[in-house]
Amino acid sequence: MTLPSPTGHDPAVPLDPTARDDRDDRPGSRMARMRMPLARAVVEAVAVENGVCVRPMAMRRTNLDTCETKIIPVPCGATLASKCPPCAEKARRLRMAQCKAGWHLDDEPLPVPDPPTEDAKVLAGFRADLEVARRDAERDSDPAGVAEIDALIGQVDEELNALGVRGRAAPDNRDRVRRARSTRRRQDAPDLPRLPVEKRTVGRIYEAADGTTWRPSMGELHAWFR
Repeated sequence: MTLPSPTGHDPAVPLDPTARDDRDDRPGSRMARMRMPLARAVVEAVAVENGVCVRPMAMRRTNLDTCETKIIPVPCGATLASKCPPCAEKARRLRMAQCKAGWHLDDEPLPVPDPPTEDAKVLAGFRADLEVARRDAERDSDPAGVAEIDALIGQVDEELNALGVRGRAAPDNRDRVRRARSTRRRQDAPDLPRLPVEKRTVGRIYEAADGTTWRPSMGELHAWFR
């Protein structure tokens, strides 16, 4: 003989773990209090929606003039979304921008030059004809003709530069009036410090003691000097 359950439930019917007793929904009960969101969770949810770090680090800043000390929050800079979703998203976008700019490459990301336009080709052919005419004028000892042709060649070079052509179409060893820019500094101004600069855009490669090589990204450099 099966005794009836004190709660009125039939023992032959399995209990549903997802079913909740209506008596636990009364205000002030333990189940009602457990379903209330925590204040920390609410603050973190608002911070995530606004892209603010949820676990900032406290940094003390002291004013050397007034000796006033303030505590300012600094983003944690985490790269895992399980620790700080806003900082992880910021780091992900930074990596995307670095990859787009070529920070992951080992060589200089040099762009491929655009093909020459038809106008540039026509001017280059006209300049070649002027070079032939200038050589004939030099052979005939005609200084006036050479000077006139040099003026035309200078105009053609200016037109090529206006079309976006860089460099020179031919070596120029002639004496021409060139624009000079003054780099003279004021005599009462101190000299600026000079540091060695290399013509490269890729980051420096470091080698560890075990022989492994690595190159820090812009995010890591920002964290070092922050």
